[in-house]
Amino acid sequence: MSDCLNSVELASPAKVNLMLSVHGPQADGFHALTSVVVALDFGDRLSVRKAAGGADLLRCTDSQVPTGMGNLVMKAATAFRRELGQSVFFEFDLEKHIPMGAGLGGGSSNASTALLGMNTLMEQPFSKQQLMEIAAELGSDCPFFIDPRPSVMRGRGEVIEPLTEEAANKLKGQRLALFRPDFGVETAWAYGQLRAQAPQRYESEALAEARLSQFSESQDLSALLFNSFEPVVGRKYLALPCLLEDLRNQGINCLMSGSGSCCFALLEEISLSPSQMHEICRNAWGSSVFWVETSIC
Repeated sequence: MSDCLNSVELASPAKVNLMLSVHGPQADGFHALTSVVVALDFGDRLSVRKAAGGADLLRCTDSQVPTGMGNLVMKAATAFRRELGQSVFFEFDLEKHIPMGAGLGGGSSNASTALLGMNTLMEQPFSKQQLMEIAAELGSDCPFFIDPRPSVMRGRGEVIEPLTEEAANKLKGQRLALFRPDFGVETAWAYGQLRAQAPQRYESEALAEARLSQFSESQDLSALLFNSFEPVVGRKYLALPCLLEDLRNQGINCLMSGSGSCCFALLEEISLSPSQMHEICRNAWGSSVFWVETSIC
């Protein structure tokens, strides 16, 4: 972060869901879930500065990213200004690396990072808890990125409980590979598929909590790996389950993250080298496959 209060530059990390158990729709229309979420060393970078004019402005290195008022960063600026009660505006420069429609939380991370940057520039008018409340209005994943420690998310994602220090230390530094085909998955569509296949595609909270307990007792990361979206997304996008099954047959712990389409594989104690895994992904999904080796931060 810059020392100058006229401008700050912040990392905007990607995330993966080591577990994502969806339980069904709530009264408010959102789905209840239990998820274990971790931030990664891989991600975007966001620069924030006060704007001279009377409007917010977002620039992005990826021309495919919409930069108008529909972008979550711009929505974050509007929400921040409303809560602040001052007519102050901001300019954002987003260095984009996280692919869209990947299930890596890129837009949510950008929005929460924008809130953190604006809060710094305005000399910290809001506490961490207040920022999380503002973030919750923007999207279910957003509160996590205000303080992206390894956490359990409940409710629709707004109830966040950091993992114990022992569990967090077990996860910290774990190496993994991210790989994504040349297409994204729309989150709203994925939730619609869960609804259409209810109730069999929903999992009970008891089963999710049992998985959490097993991980807590064993510290075995593979005990967590579960994603309610993987079967329903895989019915349409067959390339995803085919590759994941191939990797699992070779003893690699892997999973789709979020509602897809990005997947991840744990790189600790595997028989294949990362380069061999990359080649398998290229053979399955083509030379345009997205591939990044990173670790849990």
